[in-house]
Amino acid sequence: MQIPTIQVTNLTEASSTFNASVVDFWQHLSVALLDAKPQCKPLKVNDEFIQQPEDRFESLKLDKKHPERLAGFTDQDETALLRAHYKMRRSALHFAPKLSYSKETTGIVTTTDLENMSVLLVSLRMLRRTGCTLPVEVFLDDWSQYSRSTCDIVLSSLNARCIILSNILNNTAKPDHYQYKSLSILFSSFQNVLYLDTDVFPTYDPTILFTTPPFTTHGLITWPDLFGPVVSEHFYHIAGMPVEPMSSRLSTDSGQIMLNKAIHRESLLMMIYYNHYGPSYFYPLLSQGSRGPPDKETFVHAALATGLPRYQVRSAPALLGRWWNGTFRATGLAQADPGMDFEYLPPFRSHIHGSEHWENIDLAHLDPVMEKELNYTRHAPRPPRPVFLHQNILKMDPAKLLLDKEEITFEPDGTPHRMWGLKEDIVRLVGYDVEERLWGAVVEEGCREDRGSEGCRRLLEWSREVLGWMESIDRPW
Repeated sequence: MQIPTIQVTNLTEASSTFNASVVDFWQHLSVALLDAKPQCKPLKVNDEFIQQPEDRFESLKLDKKHPERLAGFTDQDETALLRAHYKMRRSALHFAPKLSYSKETTGIVTTTDLENMSVLLVSLRMLRRTGCTLPVEVFLDDWSQYSRSTCDIVLSSLNARCIILSNILNNTAKPDHYQYKSLSILFSSFQNVLYLDTDVFPTYDPTILFTTPPFTTHGLITWPDLFGPVVSEHFYHIAGMPVEPMSSRLSTDSGQIMLNKAIHRESLLMMIYYNHYGPSYFYPLLSQGSRGPPDKETFVHAALATGLPRYQVRSAPALLGRWWNGTFRATGLAQADPGMDFEYLPPFRSHIHGSEHWENIDLAHLDPVMEKELNYTRHAPRPPRPVFLHQNILKMDPAKLLLDKEEITFEPDGTPHRMWGLKEDIVRLVGYDVEERLWGAVVEEGCREDRGSEGCRRLLEWSREVLGWMESIDRPW
């Protein structure tokens, strides 16, 4: 199906025209970033650590030391970084009150490119299927990533708009791949931001998360990864703060972040700083060489460095995927509802409580005789349900899915199969058959331009055989 030619205003051009206060703020912040450049050689991570990262999380090992990750790091390097960091902290204090945004506004922010646009459109369709009506700002690097039909027609129909970052970055150095996240949060018009990677989507309307603790109490929410942090102890010396114990929390999955700019102005500016000099200095200090993107710890540590409140969800993520030929093949992570996590108060594993969840036995009377006389069972609260699914391993790109019979969307013998195991298992985890909803979004995007294409036919056939629903519903294409 060909998209009809419609006479529309160039919405992207209008969205990418930043007002004078934003432009002036960035010009002054750019100078501050330049002034705070560390005056030492770029840092490097030991090859041994990259080959075998020491990122196993051990909550019971209270004396676990931060890894010696840096190669050839000297006291002179640390002194240069300390002075540069202090200079940026002072600049953040000065510029924070001048940060421009639309007060009392709430929205969703993401960043992508043409290569990943189809993945984003699947995620946006999943967002809208939850009933969420929050506006979405989609940040693109430059005009080479712009498509009029996608930005001004398709995205517009999903209450989303493209914004071109190069319009304001101008002559500054082209950002690295992982630097776009903090920049998109900075230049978003919203006060209350939910940042989502292109491969992250909610299982239900996330709007309520903005109106309840911990967002209302902390203003910054992050989610955990599967591994332990690998932050160099030198970072804490440089930032002038106490060393965070290795056993205190899991590392960060930065695929989803919630931030209130009214509370975290300073944190946001330090996030910009850590990512601006990330590849040369702060990625090696914080997480480079570990599993996950190198920017993953810049968000938490910016809040730690400024002394502002932050909440990292304590419930560990659940692995999405299924058993395939005797091996569990993961596709991504299921991240817990922060409000439910806040109320659930999950236990931290210790020598007297080995589980990550509350059990019925935890509510029992310590005296077994007394417990027997009470003669009733007390039920532990249910763990938080997932609110975000992060498909960071198997990307939901309609054009590329189902091409490889070695993927978990097929059995080893080539028979089509659900990618998240049995329907009953995903319903138990999420509350409904979210995989069926997801494939509906994948088919909608895959068939949007041409329902007669080979790719659309492949998606339809797979869905009919595995899910059995495609012929029984009204389709939007």
